[in-house]
Amino acid sequence: MCNTLQYQASQCTQTAMHLPPQMEGVHPALRVLKVRDLHSIGSLSGMMSAPPLKEQSHKGKKSVSKDSLEYRLRRERNNIAVRKSRDKAKRRNLETQQRALEFMAENEKLRNRIQQLTQELEALRGVFRQIPEAAALAKSSGACS
Repeated sequence: MCNTLQYQASQCTQTAMHLPPQMEGVHPALRVLKVRDLHSIGSLSGMMSAPPLKEQSHKGKKSVSKDSLEYRLRRERNNIAVRKSRDKAKRRNLETQQRALEFMAENEKLRNRIQQLTQELEALRGVFRQIPEAAALAKSSGACS
């Protein structure tokens, strides 16, 4: 599965990509390279307007200027990931609601079936209650020997 920015954007229903103008002619594979890597490529060094990254020692994260290309690419990828996550949550919520409706309908059918079976049970109990009475009446009248 391809993990390029365009692929991610095409999979998200609400995506609108906003790349800086200097990135429009750059191949998609190069767009995801880090800014310091792009500075080392001679033909692309003129396209870069942001300074190289500053390394920081706390928590392994590096400071990225908000004006840099890497920052914009990270933000764009994060925005896509957030939209995908929200789309997935909405889809999951809709599926859960659909399943709940199906379960409610099934429960109603089962309740109706219980009511029907309860009525049949009461009718059969009434029939069986009458059977001993009929047998007792027959014995008392002397019809059976």
